[in-house]
Amino acid sequence: MKRTLLLMIIVALTGISCEEVININLNDSSPELVAEGIIEIHSPCTVSLSYTSNYFDTLSAIPEEDAVITISDSEERSEVLDHLGNGIYRGNIIHGLPGHTYTLNISAGNNEYQARSLLHSYPEIINLEYEELYIPHYTENTIYSVKCIIVDDSYNENFYLFRYYRNGEMINDYFSTYSDRFLVEDTVVYTDFRLDFYKGDTVKVELFAIDEGVYNYFNLVNDVLFSSMRSSTPFNPASNFSNGLLGYFMAASSDRETIIIN
Repeated sequence: MKRTLLLMIIVALTGISCEEVININLNDSSPELVAEGIIEIHSPCTVSLSYTSNYFDTLSAIPEEDAVITISDSEERSEVLDHLGNGIYRGNIIHGLPGHTYTLNISAGNNEYQARSLLHSYPEIINLEYEELYIPHYTENTIYSVKCIIVDDSYNENFYLFRYYRNGEMINDYFSTYSDRFLVEDTVVYTDFRLDFYKGDTVKVELFAIDEGVYNYFNLVNDVLFSSMRSSTPFNPASNFSNGLLGYFMAASSDRETIIIN
């Protein structure tokens, strides 16, 4: 539970304007609305709306069930998302198409929020490979890393998000991001050495092609998670929502592969 609450606080940090000073009272912080929205190729938009809670509160986040959420695309089509319950909203008509920019509008209480995201074409995982990691003086079980070889468009800057599963379970609260900003190659070999795997593990990797705004958001969240929040310096905003709404709206395409470490 504390890990989830830590992520809520990190989300709060990323959503604050760079002109403001961050003051978070862990004992009595006011609930803040958090949006997590995604639209993928050939799928409708799904949005989760909830409020953060007191850091020491053991209750789950409180869902926002009275919002009005509208999505529109670059062809000026639009629809209002249905509320399915528990703060989950989903569209029916508009499905994601590569090259389209999607605009999400949220009306909650007396506030209006907006975010845009560009949907890129499918990324492609060519192969997954694993290799043993040599750690001097380490005598426990052998540790392995997983390499993900992907097709890369060398003519354009690309942004990626990786999600990892170990034996069917997603590795939670972890966001592995990558940009090919300084590379001019047709393929990219990506290894995240912060993740450990062992013999017998079944590892699934999901690769998402995302836009720069979404990349910046998850990159900052990931950095804060792995620095254990040692810095008290205010963070520049990474959320792509207007009006200070916390969270993100992501138009994403994806590919996935699985490997067994023998």
